[in-house]
Amino acid sequence: MENEKLMYIEECGLLFDKLGLTRMAGRAFGYLVVCDEDHVSFDQIREALKASKGSISGTMKQLVQTGMAEAVSLPGDRKTYYRISRVKIGDMIRKRIGQFIELADALEKGNDLKEQDDDTSDWLKEASTFHYWIGDQLDGIIKQWENEKQQIIHQYHEKREKQHN
Repeated sequence: MENEKLMYIEECGLLFDKLGLTRMAGRAFGYLVVCDEDHVSFDQIREALKASKGSISGTMKQLVQTGMAEAVSLPGDRKTYYRISRVKIGDMIRKRIGQFIELADALEKGNDLKEQDDDTSDWLKEASTFHYWIGDQLDGIIKQWENEKQQIIHQYHEKREKQHN
């Protein structure tokens, strides 16, 4: 594999590490991005990243659960293949919004179970409200994205090209 691609894979690993995911998840994601194949096998990923079966197994499970990758099966082939997710970005974020709401519900329930109001209660109320609020905000943003996607993509890429020239 080309040196530039290997460097990109490592950059993705460091980025995912900063985002609270595993470095290996970032490396696997980076590999899926630059491998130039529609889908790759578990063994191809393992060999490319020089990692153990256990490490790749957990990593691919994490990427599939986050919606960043998806497992693919081919007729007559018992192997599992993986590729970058084809799920629309809005649907991925809606899934996250659902998780925000679950967290907000759990924070509120915890606060309701407390017997006294204190600094923790204030934090729980603020955090739960924020998660409900951000869910509402993101839903509106996703709707706008879906209605104006092509225009927004064109606008941002044009802006980036001007910055790089």
